[in-house]
Amino acid sequence: MRHEEQTQVNYYLSPYGDDCAPGTESEPFATLDRARRELRITGTAGVCSATVWLREGTYYVGEPFVLTAEDSGTEEAPIHYRAYPGERPVVSGGMRMHGNWEPYRDGIWVCEIPEWRGVSKESLFTELYVNGARQTRARYPNTLNGEPAYLRPLREPATWPHAEFAFDPVTFTGKEWAHPEDAVVHIFGKNRWGNLQWRVKKVDREAGFIRLGDGGYQINDIIQGADATGIDQRSDYYIENVFEELDAPGEWYADRECGLLYCYPPDGIDLRAAIVEVPVLDGIVLCSGTQWNPVQHVAFIGLTFRHTAPTYLQAYEAPSLGDWTIHRGGAVFLEGAKHCEIAYCRFDAVGGNAVFMSLYNWGNRVHGCWMHDIGESGICLVGSKQLTLGSQHAYPAEITVSNNKIHDIGVYGKQTAGVFISVSSDNVISHNEIFRLPRAAICINDGTWGGHVIEFNDIYDTVRETGDHGPFNSWGRDRFWCLSQSHGPASHGVGDVCLDARKPVVIRNNRFRDRKGWGIDLDDGSSNYVVRENLCIGVSIKLREGDHRTVENNIFVNGANPPGIHIGYEGNSDRFIRNIVVANSEWDNPEVDIDFQKGASKGVLYEFIGPPVHGAWVRELDGNVFYNDVGRFLATVHYRPLGSRTETYEWSDWQAMGWDAHSVFGAPLFIDPEGGDYRVRPESPALALGFRNFTMDRFGLEDDFPDFS
Repeated sequence: MRHEEQTQVNYYLSPYGDDCAPGTESEPFATLDRARRELRITGTAGVCSATVWLREGTYYVGEPFVLTAEDSGTEEAPIHYRAYPGERPVVSGGMRMHGNWEPYRDGIWVCEIPEWRGVSKESLFTELYVNGARQTRARYPNTLNGEPAYLRPLREPATWPHAEFAFDPVTFTGKEWAHPEDAVVHIFGKNRWGNLQWRVKKVDREAGFIRLGDGGYQINDIIQGADATGIDQRSDYYIENVFEELDAPGEWYADRECGLLYCYPPDGIDLRAAIVEVPVLDGIVLCSGTQWNPVQHVAFIGLTFRHTAPTYLQAYEAPSLGDWTIHRGGAVFLEGAKHCEIAYCRFDAVGGNAVFMSLYNWGNRVHGCWMHDIGESGICLVGSKQLTLGSQHAYPAEITVSNNKIHDIGVYGKQTAGVFISVSSDNVISHNEIFRLPRAAICINDGTWGGHVIEFNDIYDTVRETGDHGPFNSWGRDRFWCLSQSHGPASHGVGDVCLDARKPVVIRNNRFRDRKGWGIDLDDGSSNYVVRENLCIGVSIKLREGDHRTVENNIFVNGANPPGIHIGYEGNSDRFIRNIVVANSEWDNPEVDIDFQKGASKGVLYEFIGPPVHGAWVRELDGNVFYNDVGRFLATVHYRPLGSRTETYEWSDWQAMGWDAHSVFGAPLFIDPEGGDYRVRPESPALALGFRNFTMDRFGLEDDFPDFS
């Protein structure tokens, strides 16, 4: 069929439809599978533009909805699965429970589910939703006003990797557990880079130990070892899935052996009239193609995805030498997809990741989506170095993640992010609003392969449950990187960072707001970055060992830590030029690092930790405007070996060392900082030094973000 002869084909779905119907608006199909089958039978896919319209209601899919290359559209004839105008259909990976609820005891109700008696499938009964709200699996200790409550181990285990840890008998539960082997422990690492989950093997009350079974997958310890996944007396933990701890409103427990579901409903909820749902699937949509035969030109528009099971006890892998391990899975999972789109969709009540693009993906787009109440991460773009060989491109590239609202994720996993990138290239992350997270909003796990643009995002209230991190965080432990330089005594040249970080990552025109860490944390090895025209309020920037970083024309106001340049390589090409740095000692919130413990900054405007021993510390520091509440310039340098010597320099001494020859100390003269306008007035000294004002009204969501109410 020639292009000018193509037509539009429409099919309709309703939860109350019939798969034996013709799929018209008046006689709709009931399932996505039936609509896909019709497209295959008629040969419509790729020939005519086709839209499958989903009417209002919940579609419990039962099995993942799988699309392969034969289900593809074309640029001229795409395939859309979309909400009917004005309606919000829900595509659920769960099922609705219709049992007979009866009182059990002490506010607890019980429902018999004989069809699930003895079922061993891991994803069943790992979550429960009542009237759309996630309930708490029976745990100790209980939550406090909806917020987590924790215990701590009595001491650090004697060996690592851990097989057990000692509990404190003073704070541990006094209840005897009939089935401790069903329990799961959630525990933070001692340095709080994230948390880990283990099955409980045994509670040895006589010896005072919790013996650990399978688990502990969630943080990469290849480089850092026990610093990454070790636990000690600082490690917050709780234990869930224990029947004897079912003692508070909002808690539940499933006895799969006996086929009984117990629930202590929240106040005011009658389970006999409530909508009770449980996840059945790990993922809802699976686009499964290859680089040479991809799923193409398919879009999901205006849908709500809910009810996938947690995946924290499934297979994890370390995609590179960054701190992350990852489970390759998501509510919507794409592998071998090209020019596909997820637009104006809502993801909530998801137990694992929301959207995951694995290995080869090209030119896809996630736009205008709302993601919240997510068990792990929001959007993950993850390739594989091992599978990228010659013309084999086993990684996502040229992906656009734009105009999304992402918050309240990391319900289970704490080493998570709003947007996570690893072994990927040339992606655009723009105009997103990301907030209220346990760790970073945007995280790049490695330097492979670079080329990303991070722009116009509004990021705040992050790193709420972890430490040693920032709203934007990256690592670059690639081929040039040296552990002895990063966490040891060496001070040597950098090597060729562009072997892996082949293209610069540009971070521009973003707003970061917080009260701890660094707003832009370029951690171990992060290289080939251009950081310009960002507004950082309450946070600043850190450059750990790496090369080819240019920090230019940014505004750093009242940072919890001053701009930091740490463990610099000899002969590096880093530049910090034409920035505005304002410090206020009342905002001091010094970060704890595993290598070096520092105190409050007290108006310090630069902090060098472990600069190069033999040569220039950086390529250029100049053209900056500095101001603080103590009335004088201060720069602190902690020389190597760390802990041996610390000096604080004032203006004349600093310039005598050859730094900031043309910089000035003085008020930058912001136009309206209380109103959020940090542009500078015409008489500002910054303009004379080449600083350029940049827009303050384009951060975050754009006008086409939908009304999800």
